Amino acid sequence: MQITDAFSHDCIILDACCIINLFASQQMRAILESIPRSLSVAAYVKDHEALKIYTGPIDNVQATTELIDLQPFIGKNLLVLADIETEEETTTYINLSERLDDGEAITGAIAINRNWAIATDDIASLKLFQSRTPNIALVSTLDLVKYWVDTVKPNDGLIYETLLNIRLRGRYEPHRNHPLREWWQKYR
Repeated sequence: MQITDAFSHDCIILDACCIINLFASQQMRAILESIPRSLSVAAYVKDHEALKIYTGPIDNVQATTELIDLQPFIGKNLLVLADIETEEETTTYINLSERLDDGEAITGAIAINRNWAIATDDIASLKLFQSRTPNIALVSTLDLVKYWVDTVKPNDGLIYETLLNIRLRGRYEPHRNHPLREWWQKYR
């Protein structure tokens, strides 16, 4: 799916893996600022799932960690906190939680009932949302980062560093069939 498909929705809600990867990139603010849509995160994801990244030196990145602090992004309205608010969202959450973890189920319930796009890197979530909600646009961390690269045009060194941080500090590697995997590998 193209990221521009997500722009037909009023908002893109990010799940825990995308929050972790974007925070790990050390370019989260610039990436969020480049997206021409409102961006959201479920309060549950913020409080219980997207908690830390690795911050050790490149040769031993797991030596130390840093807590993920989303407050600066929320304070600048780059991220909006969302929570389940209606009976329909609660019912959708319960149904999704049979197959997904709580954060992904809450994120999905909010998106489905509000017609928001979903940003996730979780393969189980992607498959479930593709089969059950084909009208909901799905994007990944790499879609968001690539959009930033295409619109802001940072230099190759910054792109390399950003993707390295996502790989090492966020512990992310795109699946072998990811449409942007070849682009990702260009910067390895």
